[in-house]
Amino acid sequence: MSDTLESHLVHERRNRPQGPSPVDLVSVQSQLAYGYAGNSAAVPVLRMLGVRVAEVPTTLLSNTPFYATLRGRVLPADWLAELLRGLDERGVSARASMLVSGYFGSLANGEAFADWIEGHGRAGSAPRYVLDPVIGDTHTGAYVEPGLEAVFANRLLPLAWMVTPNAFELERLAGQPALYEADALVAARVLLGRGPEWVLAHSVVGEAGELVTLLIGHKEAWRLQSPRLDVDVAGTGDVLVALLAAFLLRGESPQRAAERALSGVHAALESTLAQGWEELDVQAAPAAALADGPARFPAVAL
Repeated sequence: MSDTLESHLVHERRNRPQGPSPVDLVSVQSQLAYGYAGNSAAVPVLRMLGVRVAEVPTTLLSNTPFYATLRGRVLPADWLAELLRGLDERGVSARASMLVSGYFGSLANGEAFADWIEGHGRAGSAPRYVLDPVIGDTHTGAYVEPGLEAVFANRLLPLAWMVTPNAFELERLAGQPALYEADALVAARVLLGRGPEWVLAHSVVGEAGELVTLLIGHKEAWRLQSPRLDVDVAGTGDVLVALLAAFLLRGESPQRAAERALSGVHAALESTLAQGWEELDVQAAPAAALADGPARFPAVAL
């Protein structure tokens, strides 16, 4: 920001309290004007669950790229770096308990984010970090710039407390097959050897063709099974991670948080189908995730 612009915008307010505003989580992802993906999917869910979010956009787009037209821009890397610096200047990074990153939009943005979090790592001030390594999917292939996968694997993975790839992304990061359950378990343990404490691998194919989510730690592992629904909309992974983060912040165990998150995503997909909407019904997710009683999709220890 130029000095002229700064002098024009910066001003004082009378009787403004000086206490810092609480922030539970920083979410660095894409932003849409229409539809639900990235922060535009995650932040509404987080706020409905009472999580105080600082949202940092990596893109400002009209919609997801699944439509005939796409408007807007990927943010320049220096813009992203300035937004992150601004959070530091407000003390947000020190107050937040958790950090989530998703779609970066460009290699340069991934590098800018990595520079920022590595700096916090050296200073011992990094929040607990959940890495959603958005690379692509089995039916689309990779849709990120070449080189970004290396940023995930070499710079961000070692700093993450949890990593949440789909089966395709798990294959790319581990460098070995991971589409099917047995392979995904092996690949997830490869990632655990590179730094994270937990891997949540979703969209994995089970033995009977069902949809499987795997939660793997260094000493424990769980399997969650859910039916495959005939619907393909953006934002399901973003909502999954948002729900997971919200319940971890509430003190839930990783396996219980995973159960709640999967239930919420499935309910959102069911509502989307019932409504006949082209975008995910994210507002259906929190209530289902909060439901008491036995888990709809229980985590079974492996």
